[in-house]
Amino acid sequence: MLFPTRERIQFTVPATGTTVTSPLTVQGIGQAAQHNTLGVRVRDEGGTEIGSGSASVSDPLGARGPFTGTVAYAPVGPPQPGRVEVFDTSPRDGGLIRLSSVEVSPA
Repeated sequence: MLFPTRERIQFTVPATGTTVTSPLTVQGIGQAAQHNTLGVRVRDEGGTEIGSGSASVSDPLGARGPFTGTVAYAPVGPPQPGRVEVFDTSPRDGGLIRLSSVEVSPA
């Protein structure tokens, strides 16, 4: 019997569908390939990046553990649905290796 693997990045805050304001706090459980740091992006409804920052994993390097971070964003135009992404990049070439996202609504 096969069991599903745990996602390497899982959100606890914000939850899907949450109304958010800037600056936005992200929290969850994750694993980072380098420097115990995950990237954070906020995108508008059209996919345009409107904010970026980072989140720190508090467990030892390479271990899966709690992360938290804050990112400011500046929407263009009236409030619209968006997406918060937390991601990890490869230490070898900087390419994206893990991504988790949630849909949110700005206040």
